[in-house]
Amino acid sequence: MPLSGKTTVAKLMEEQKGFTVLDMGDIVRIEMDKREIPVEDTGKFVNSLREEHGMDAIAQLSTPYLEEIIQEKEKIVITGMRGWNEKQRFEKETGEEIEIITVWASRKTRKQRRQDRQREEDVKGDKFHERDLREIKNGVGKLIALSDHIIKNDNNSLEELKNKVTERF
Repeated sequence: MPLSGKTTVAKLMEEQKGFTVLDMGDIVRIEMDKREIPVEDTGKFVNSLREEHGMDAIAQLSTPYLEEIIQEKEKIVITGMRGWNEKQRFEKETGEEIEIITVWASRKTRKQRRQDRQREEDVKGDKFHERDLREIKNGVGKLIALSDHIIKNDNNSLEELKNKVTERF
């Protein structure tokens, strides 16, 4: 779910374990910049892509970036998958089974992080509850339910989170 700490965990995996990070949210922001779409329209943009190209549309956008990384790196972490179709798309494109890591935090913690972070899309985009509902509609619940690993990141210090990443991966 948004603001659970996915990017932080991915950065820790990069720093501690030598993974390369592909952030699907960054890909969306790059594509929106190319099309000159304002950040407050992120939800509309993502939904329109999924309506036009299927539920794995963001994975389709991300695949060229992934293919470039695969040529040079072995260990890759992809952040921001929102549905099972995206997992399947990446597995089809790479020929590899992908393990799903869920980073979980309570609504209360995620709301506080949103307030603290003040990223432009948080301030101008969908309201917190609307964004959660959009993510659930897009299939993130299935990814969470069928994940291979779950990291609870609710009121953890950064040091505690580092330890969880080190122990698990």
